[in-house]
Amino acid sequence: MNATLKLGDHFILDLSGCNHEILMDGEQAYSLFSQAVRESGLTVVDEGFYKFSPHGFTCFLLLSESHASLHAWPEYNYCAIDLFTCAIGKDMMPLIMHIKQAFGADDFSLRKIDREASAETHDTDHGIYDKQILDDIVQQNLFSKGAFLCLK
Repeated sequence: MNATLKLGDHFILDLSGCNHEILMDGEQAYSLFSQAVRESGLTVVDEGFYKFSPHGFTCFLLLSESHASLHAWPEYNYCAIDLFTCAIGKDMMPLIMHIKQAFGADDFSLRKIDREASAETHDTDHGIYDKQILDDIVQQNLFSKGAFLCLK
């Protein structure tokens, strides 16, 4: 039996008309981004920052739930943000709006992609798992409790 298993939500955010001074100060922008992600309740386990010459930067936050990244083009008052989380069902809009406000963006576009895997289910002592049960397995991290599925 095959099922589609949702493993995460991927938010792609384009911020235009951002505050030029903030984007020109990569360290300040990185701090604002990092603070917003941390305050959202996501768990940062590692991070990185790279400043380009003469301006612009990329930063990332490695999350226990996946990752968040920001790529800035100060010359265009623009930044591109990716938020990928396996915390399915977590409302990311407060974080997204916090980031938009922190960067003073006049405009933004948002796309959301469901990250999914095709899964083959197997018989267990409890029968064949259906899609809802598979989703529950991922959300509740039940793999360590004997749930078994094969991802192709």
